[in-house]
Amino acid sequence: MTAQPTLLIVDDQPENLAVLSALLQPHYLVRAARSGEQALRAAVSQPTPDLLLLDVMMPELDGYAVLEKLRANPLTAGIPVIFITALAAEEDEQKGFERGAVDYITKPIKPATVLARVRTHLALKQAQDRLADQNTELEKQVAQRTLALKQTLEQLESSHDTLKKTHFGTLMAISQLAGLRGAAIPEHARRVAGVARQVAARLGCAAGEAQEIFIAALLHDVGKIGFPDGLFDKPLSGLSGESLYAWRRHPADGADVIARIAGLSDIAGMVRAHHELFDGSGFPDGLSGLNIPLGARIIGPISDYEDLKSGAMTQLPMTAKQSCMYLMEGAGSRYDPSVIEALEPILSAEGKFEIDEILVQVKHLHDGMTLTRDVLHPKGFVLLSRGSELTRRLIDQLVAVEQQTSVALKVHVQRKIPAVQQT
Repeated sequence: MTAQPTLLIVDDQPENLAVLSALLQPHYLVRAARSGEQALRAAVSQPTPDLLLLDVMMPELDGYAVLEKLRANPLTAGIPVIFITALAAEEDEQKGFERGAVDYITKPIKPATVLARVRTHLALKQAQDRLADQNTELEKQVAQRTLALKQTLEQLESSHDTLKKTHFGTLMAISQLAGLRGAAIPEHARRVAGVARQVAARLGCAAGEAQEIFIAALLHDVGKIGFPDGLFDKPLSGLSGESLYAWRRHPADGADVIARIAGLSDIAGMVRAHHELFDGSGFPDGLSGLNIPLGARIIGPISDYEDLKSGAMTQLPMTAKQSCMYLMEGAGSRYDPSVIEALEPILSAEGKFEIDEILVQVKHLHDGMTLTRDVLHPKGFVLLSRGSELTRRLIDQLVAVEQQTSVALKVHVQRKIPAVQQT
């Protein structure tokens, strides 16, 4: 805005232009237009008007049409417009305001009224322009600071990634040392890490988070480097006393080694928690549910799957299908159900088997499911026989038994494969 505000008066009657010009020129720079087309051209030429006094009733383009075009042009959309017209009806005034006018003055004009309203709206326009300028400057400063912060973060992330790569080599060397104590550790870790990255991707993890989960999986058994001789060859189910204590200590021991290296605290947290269980019965901290880091919730069941197949958990190795079933039956108790849901198709594809039954909590049963095993009462007698098709009445009866006994029933149902639609 110039030092002296510029007004544009638009009226098709020369005498009206003369009266308004004589009134306003002592105070402002006044420009005049005698038609709507002239007004639109004048509004985008220098000096740009700070305020328009616009007649409504004009030939060709009336005041309403002129205002509509002004508002549609980004260069003129912010110019305040005061209608000056002989239309004095309330509905005419309302129409003017609805079209976007800031004020409405009826003819014959009163000089004091015109001067007062022009001063008011120019002051408002000046305040709005100052605020807009301040906002623009503020946005510029925010953009500059955001850019500087982004550049700093990128530098830090680059340094952090370089640091991680440097430390990763050290940790891999430690992992290999653990492999010297137990030959199966590195190969087990590589298999767990490969599947863990696939599960992380299925769960929507970003690339960086998936990579950290992969690294944590590679390192999850680093703590076993401190195992006493002979412990590596014993299945978990056969451990007791000092041997079981040493085995249960390995997640915390491994995490302590990793946590000593700057920038790897998240990875250390996953390693520490990979034997925590979803229901809170795991170790070393008794974490439960979503309080367990996602990476640990992913690594735990995959590691168990590998240990079940190899015989590291039980006296006798399980088949791939049996191991997968073990995980699925533990969904919601030992394991995060969402992780098992993402993991099951990966394991099925790798093992080339199909799970033909699943364990379902009673509250998740629905009509039409078929039992693949007898449902037993906690006291041992059969409630429902294998092959029964569930109905709402039968499901309600199972719910009632659980409520009466406070014991969760084991209900195995046939897994239905979605039918392939014919095209």
